[in-house]
Amino acid sequence: MSCLSNAAAVVPVPSGHWSFFGIFDGHNGGDTSKWLADNLILAAVGGLSDLYSGLARTDPNATPEPTPSDISKTLKAVFNELDDFIVNERLREVFASSSRQDGLTLLGPAWAGSCALLSFYDSHSRRLHIALTGDSRAVLGRRRYDGNGELRFDVYILTTEQNPMNADELERLTTEHPGEDVVQNGRVFGMGVTRAFGDARLKWPHEVQDKLKRRIFGRMPPGDVKTPPYITAEPEVTSIEIEPGDFLIMGSDGLWESLTSEEAVGLVGLWKEGEKKGGGKREPVGGYAPHMLPVRDANAATHLLRNALGGTQRERGLRGIVQYGGLYSTGDIEEQEQTRYRGNRATGEQE
Repeated sequence: MSCLSNAAAVVPVPSGHWSFFGIFDGHNGGDTSKWLADNLILAAVGGLSDLYSGLARTDPNATPEPTPSDISKTLKAVFNELDDFIVNERLREVFASSSRQDGLTLLGPAWAGSCALLSFYDSHSRRLHIALTGDSRAVLGRRRYDGNGELRFDVYILTTEQNPMNADELERLTTEHPGEDVVQNGRVFGMGVTRAFGDARLKWPHEVQDKLKRRIFGRMPPGDVKTPPYITAEPEVTSIEIEPGDFLIMGSDGLWESLTSEEAVGLVGLWKEGEKKGGGKREPVGGYAPHMLPVRDANAATHLLRNALGGTQRERGLRGIVQYGGLYSTGDIEEQEQTRYRGNRATGEQE
C-alpha cells in the first residue's frame, strides 16, 4: 500500500526567504510519509538555521553564505537524525511501556517506510538544493530561444533514483554485504528502493527484532536478512543556480513511469506560456497551432496528471509533439548522462 504526502513552507530570514517543498512517497502504509510531512521541513529549518547562525557569528557584518557542500552535509545530517529517531529512539519508549498497542503506535513510522524528496531554495543566493532519499525525481525546466528565435525548454535532471538498477547503489550494497544475495529480481528483499526512511525490518539487528516479536508480536525479518542495515535514509544532495523563469517539477516514481523528464518539462513550459497569453487564445508556440498544444487546465499539476494519464483524444498528449516537434532541448546531453545530474549550470555535491 502506497501513501503520498507533501509539505511546503516559506520561512522569512534576514537576507530574504527560504522556500521548502517536500513529497513523501510512502509504502507499507502511510505512517512514515505522514510523519515526514509533519516533521522533515521543521527539522531542516532547524539544521539550516544552526548552520547560517554559526557563519553569522564569525562575521556579524556579512550575510551568511554557506557553500553547497555545507548545505549538503547539513541536510544529510538532518535526514539521518530523523531516521534514527524513527527507527531507534522510539524503541526505548516501546520497551519501557507495558502496552502492546502503545508499542504498535510508536513504531508505526518504523514498520512502514517512505521515500523523501526535499527542495530548499535560498532567495539570497538564488540557489536551489535538492535532497533525495528513494526513487522520486526533481527536474528543472529553463526556457530559452535558439538561434532561429524558436522557443526551447532546457531540461536539468537534478536527482538520480536510488534503486537496484542504479549501478552505484548496487555496488554499495554488494560492498557492504559481501557474499549475500541482497538484490534478487531487481529488488532489495522485496523493496524497490535502496534508500528510505523507516523500513526498520531491514535496519534493526536480529536481537532487537526478536525482542520486539516477544513483546508486541512483531515479525522477524526474512531469512536472507543476515547483516542489517541494508538500506539507509541518507540522501544524495545536489544544487543548481536559479535563473528568472526557471521552474521545478517534483514527482514520485509513478509520474515518471508515465512521462519522461523532457515531456514533463515541455508540458509545464507550454502551460506557462499558455498562462501568459490567455490559455488557448494565444499565438502558436514552436510552430504548432494552438489547438495542438495540450494546455487547458488551470493548474500545472493537474495539467501534468492529465497528460500522464493519456490526456484526451483531442489533445493527443505531448508525446507525439515532443517526438516529432522537438519542443525541448537537452543541450546534446544523453539521457543516461542527464540522470547522473550533469548540466552546463548544474553542480552536485556528494560526500
